[in-house]
Amino acid sequence: MQATDTPFSDDFMLLQEAVIEAGNMALDRFERGDTKAWEKTPGHPVTNADLEANRIIKRHLTGNRPDYGWLSEETALSRETHLSDVVWCVDPIDGTRAFMGGEPYWAIAGALVRDGRAVCGVVHAPALGETYAAERGKGAWLNGQRLLTSSCDEETGCKMIASESMLTHPAWRVPWPEMKLARPKPNATLLRMCWVATGEWDATLALWRKSDWDLAAGTVIVEEAGGVASTHLGESFRFNRSEPAQRSLIAAGKRLHPLLVERVKGVRLPDPNWTVRPYDRANDTEQMKMADTPDTKQLLHLVIGGELKDVRGIEFEDLSKLDFVGAFPSYKAAYDAWKNAAQRTVDHAEMRYFILHAHRLLDPETGSHHHV
Repeated sequence: MQATDTPFSDDFMLLQEAVIEAGNMALDRFERGDTKAWEKTPGHPVTNADLEANRIIKRHLTGNRPDYGWLSEETALSRETHLSDVVWCVDPIDGTRAFMGGEPYWAIAGALVRDGRAVCGVVHAPALGETYAAERGKGAWLNGQRLLTSSCDEETGCKMIASESMLTHPAWRVPWPEMKLARPKPNATLLRMCWVATGEWDATLALWRKSDWDLAAGTVIVEEAGGVASTHLGESFRFNRSEPAQRSLIAAGKRLHPLLVERVKGVRLPDPNWTVRPYDRANDTEQMKMADTPDTKQLLHLVIGGELKDVRGIEFEDLSKLDFVGAFPSYKAAYDAWKNAAQRTVDHAEMRYFILHAHRLLDPETGSHHHV
């Protein structure tokens, strides 16, 4: 156990016990090759180990803290959780594809979120023999050793964990400088963040939607190691909003982080909660989402996607290759379809999906315009 001037809280100790217990189970299955998987949604595999880890952690945490909310990748969202000020936020296995493929780069993770902020977190990678942990005001630790992010203060030559195809895409008006890239990079976002916390890597960047359970534990670990974790606009993460997701991720040391934000802030990525115009910086106030407004008549919403010419714009590379997901009578139905499609584009920042709301239809035969 880490040695700090102030003892860890009971909540932290409870979380660490639950995560390690689930990790022991998952490691046993991993070593036996018990990694059979199926798709819970297109492009999102799940294994028996994911579900069993979810059960172990939920039983341990909610059994001891019945008043806390529960937010997990493998559990349906609930209104009770959204209304809770204190919430467990859990990813039973981050890096399921690595787990399935016999690679060690996966982890069991959990965080405690209080008033939208992660206050403690544990990321346990049993196949690597690594346990990362942090609590506000008590530092970040790896197997009992204190962590500190790097002091790198320039992009050139920095050690980056990110999609190489994104960084080398020709749409960048100013090409990225030479950097040392992680090859291969771990699929698990939380491991990428933890590697930044160690100082061995300077930054990680993801210009696409990330769920709260992909980020919460890593955020407190990076920040307690002296770094910064935010959206690509520099927004601090607020967890357990109506839609438990963030628009993007930058995690880096304090000197490098603002340089990365300055470089990528022109990339237009929607806030999953639509609190303001989708590409603006968000504030702390949640306004009514379109999905919450009543549908008084049939509307026309089209969900389409394709490869963009420029990751910072909305011009498609080839209109003949657009992916037409479908037409939907309400924003909520269209949003659900958009979310499923958008989640398939992980590590392909240039591939984007949109909701097109048709306001007016033209009848070429009569020349009439019909408002919808």
